[in-house]
Amino acid sequence: MKRSLIIILATAVIAVIAVTIYFTRDKIAYSRETSLYKAIPVTAPVFVEFSSLKAVPADNPVLEQLSGIGGLNRALKKLEQITNDISSNKEIQKQWLKRPVILAFDLVGEDKLRPVFISKIKSAEELNGIQNLLMQLTNTSGVTPQERKYSGHKVFSYDLADGEKVHFCAAGGLIIISPESILLDKSIRQLNSENLTDIRNFMRVNKSVSSQSDMAWFINHQRLPELWNQVINGTTQTEVNEFGVTERHNLRRKAAELKDYAGWSELDMTFHDNHISLNGITAADDSLNHFVTIFKDQQAENFQADKALPRNTSFYFGFSFSDRDLFFQNLIDHFKHANTYYEREELLKKIEKNLGDESRTTFRNMVKNQAVAAITDISPENELSTLFVMNINSRKDGQKAFEEMMTRYASRKKVKVSSLYNSVKVENDKTYRVYQFPYPSLPGVWLGESFRFVKAKYAAFYDDYLVFASSEKSMKDYLSDMELNYTLSEDRAYDRFKRNTESKSNLNVYANVSRMLPLSKKLFNTDFNKAIETNSEVLNQFEAINWQLLSENGVYFNSINLALPDIESNDGDELWSCDLGADVSSKPQIVINHTNENEKEVIVQDEENRLHLVSADGNIIWSIPISGKILSEIHQMDMFRNGKLQYLFNTSEKLYLIDRNGNNVGNFPVTFESAATNGVSVFDYDNNHTYRYFVACENRKVYAFDQEGKIINGWLFEKTKSKVTTPVQHFRVNNRDYIVLKDESKIFIQNRRGATRVPVTTEFQNSRSPLVLNMNGTPKIVASDLAGKVYYLYFDGKVEEKPGGGFSASHYFTVEDLDGNNIPDFVFADGNQLEVADENGLTIYSEKLDNPVSGQPYIYTFSPREKMVGISDAEDNHIYLFKPDGKQVNGFPLRGSSAFSIGELKPGLFCVLVGNNREELVCYGL
Repeated sequence: MKRSLIIILATAVIAVIAVTIYFTRDKIAYSRETSLYKAIPVTAPVFVEFSSLKAVPADNPVLEQLSGIGGLNRALKKLEQITNDISSNKEIQKQWLKRPVILAFDLVGEDKLRPVFISKIKSAEELNGIQNLLMQLTNTSGVTPQERKYSGHKVFSYDLADGEKVHFCAAGGLIIISPESILLDKSIRQLNSENLTDIRNFMRVNKSVSSQSDMAWFINHQRLPELWNQVINGTTQTEVNEFGVTERHNLRRKAAELKDYAGWSELDMTFHDNHISLNGITAADDSLNHFVTIFKDQQAENFQADKALPRNTSFYFGFSFSDRDLFFQNLIDHFKHANTYYEREELLKKIEKNLGDESRTTFRNMVKNQAVAAITDISPENELSTLFVMNINSRKDGQKAFEEMMTRYASRKKVKVSSLYNSVKVENDKTYRVYQFPYPSLPGVWLGESFRFVKAKYAAFYDDYLVFASSEKSMKDYLSDMELNYTLSEDRAYDRFKRNTESKSNLNVYANVSRMLPLSKKLFNTDFNKAIETNSEVLNQFEAINWQLLSENGVYFNSINLALPDIESNDGDELWSCDLGADVSSKPQIVINHTNENEKEVIVQDEENRLHLVSADGNIIWSIPISGKILSEIHQMDMFRNGKLQYLFNTSEKLYLIDRNGNNVGNFPVTFESAATNGVSVFDYDNNHTYRYFVACENRKVYAFDQEGKIINGWLFEKTKSKVTTPVQHFRVNNRDYIVLKDESKIFIQNRRGATRVPVTTEFQNSRSPLVLNMNGTPKIVASDLAGKVYYLYFDGKVEEKPGGGFSASHYFTVEDLDGNNIPDFVFADGNQLEVADENGLTIYSEKLDNPVSGQPYIYTFSPREKMVGISDAEDNHIYLFKPDGKQVNGFPLRGSSAFSIGELKPGLFCVLVGNNREELVCYGL
């Protein structure tokens, strides 16, 4: 019975790893036998050499994880049987287990990948023992093998029960075993003819093998495309480029170009507790136009681009170079000797026709020493959000040169240059100029096929980087991430992974394994995708893989790392706790320390109505008594416009303004005429530190105060029909201001003076949850009634009722686009149930706790495409944090009984701050 290529591939790889399973701690020194290499088929794309059959650590956590793959698990058990049988077989010297072994793979017939096993043999007794072992392993005991002669050597063959065969021969002091007679014959022929020892680049890499290496991989790059073609998707895709030309893309044809990457590579494989590393050299010749020679005479550079890539980066491919002009000269020389040179030149000339004759030189002079292509999000339809990022020598000069090119383009296309850019506002009220770039294919045309997947449709300057994105939304998301410091370099999992990699490189490739798996359907053929799908649970456990190439003194070094998540990570570890003397009664808030912006502080109230300011290290700075429970968020403001911040908040009795030392400011606290029923809101309409405070009271009046706490007479709003218990809110939509509030049955949309701006005629019994402004699609206010039915209130007065309901009157509700698909998601907490649904009422996920959810669910923004829902169970002293798909974040649940905050207390130190049931404020690492 013929086995599929995928099974053979899996079994072969498994055998390679499995042969390493019975690791001995003793380091075995041996001389590499040249005769072993003579028998390896010169057409083999890859082979692996083991120091012995006991070279792989059986108890290695990475291998234990990989053993979840069915084929690998079977191979590991088979290897255990082989080693045990050899050790107990008197006809085979036990020392044979310590001899070097080679497992090579070559393609035969209809491109079937088949193995060849080669090792040393020292006596006829060992040959008889191996024959007996083969019979035992293949269940052919008592069967006389078929015998033939080839090139003066006896070849023995056994027929196996599944229709396969096994062939073996002792020749030249070697034992050669293969399921393919053609491979066995090829190995025998090569013993006395041209073989690997005659190939210069192979011998160069072979000299680099460490004498202490238990396992060494050898890659023949000229033959490697034949191996890739066994798994790569062969479908041809077409697209029309910006020049109106239909391009045809076929991955198999592109894979054929990999033969020019280099000559040979050798990689020593090492197993660590949480990752596998491969290190070795690549041999290449510029006379053969090998790709890696573009880095000839370059020094490896510190990779800095991850500081300008977002945290949700799934993949990146980057070049780094110490001598920019030499790099581009080498790159051009490489293209000149490649088949695509004239096609590239034609496309560059089309770009230069409109951007300017020197535009390629302008881009080259702009870049400093790094250029990176990245994939961020992958849609369910396998559409890619991509980025092209290059660091530049001077943002001022770079932006000037770029805008000159855009101006030339506008002039030649007879369009207004202003039509090619717009201003995009992102977090922290930061505005960026985003350009609509006319040549999306520039990265691939300029830097080569490896950058072809990037579509440079929009451009912007961020810090000292010129960034291109595949869509306007991708660019806005990117700029938002940068403003929030949600960079890849700040991601703790990535940072831990990066510690095992080289700090400097010339070529750097990174892939987040679980994020990239959905793309497998686009990259690989049907059979290979079935194997991936079958083993997806195991593969998803791996964190990332990274490959780096370093040029040093004419030698090209490789470093590859495949990692599991760090078992010893600090996620969820308690960093400190602070004894408050009473349980926390409010959500701890991270606040700015204007005396030291690198160390933020925490402000929190306890059940005895004391307010505490706590340092980033968990030390209480001060504690002061407050007249009652704080109803509001604690707002920071710069009342005196001098950079020194104050805290504003209210109880039911008073409005407080205190400074960082805990002292009252001015004539504060202000006593209310009637008890407050909601938390104070602070509005700074024009961002000029002219503040307005709004508070609703028991007398059903809504008061407006100036920043000194005096009632504003110009506020015209009259009484509500019933109590207002949620904060008054300020929304700015299309440059118009809306003051929004609600009582038990009515929603009011007013202007700055309190007069009605949008009449709301629809009335319903409002829930206790605050109103939410949602900007997905048409801007709208979102509210829920007592039963959890959701309403959209548009700013033209129209009201839309959404499907849903069925919750109790005590439910909590909020709305947010959790996954960045531009569609609102509804979040409900009712009793012990958390439910997240789409706007059509379809459940996305649902979670049930043992006890009632304690208070309002909070939304935590990690990026525009990853917003998480947090809830607390005070009775059980646990807090929970859920990803957009409903999976709980690693490390959660954590111990805690209050609402919690997530943020950065010190640079790079992201924390969870929560009260527990032991009168403590606790800080956990995240």
